[in-house]
Amino acid sequence: MDRRWAVVVVSLLQAACAAPPAPGRPVDGEWVIAQARSEPLVDKRFARLVFEAGGRLSGHTGCNTLNAAYTLEGDRLKIGPVATTRRLCPELQREQEDRVLTALELAATARVRPDGILELRDAEGRGVLRATRPEP
Repeated sequence: MDRRWAVVVVSLLQAACAAPPAPGRPVDGEWVIAQARSEPLVDKRFARLVFEAGGRLSGHTGCNTLNAAYTLEGDRLKIGPVATTRRLCPELQREQEDRVLTALELAATARVRPDGILELRDAEGRGVLRATRPEP
């Protein structure tokens, strides 16, 4: 390889490594569900949502695991049918699960507020779910 080309290639590689990574969508990643359908969650230990960049949503209701496909265009959110495991849980956890699943079914928009809270809202703009990033 000509020395000049080697210098160009090395320079390009250094520039690529120094460039900041392309920003992901603010909703991508893991969230701890704090509130669903206007009520705080009873048990937040396992209640999670994970928005993957490839359009997969996974998580846990506090009772069962969940999976779904989703699309996000701007703040417009569409969540496909949610599949869950069928573990039997105490009544309070089942009620919590119902609120989480209903919130996901109703969600029409998603945004991360300036204070870092994820909000899902229904088509009328009412908040249906709030979540925060997990503690490090």
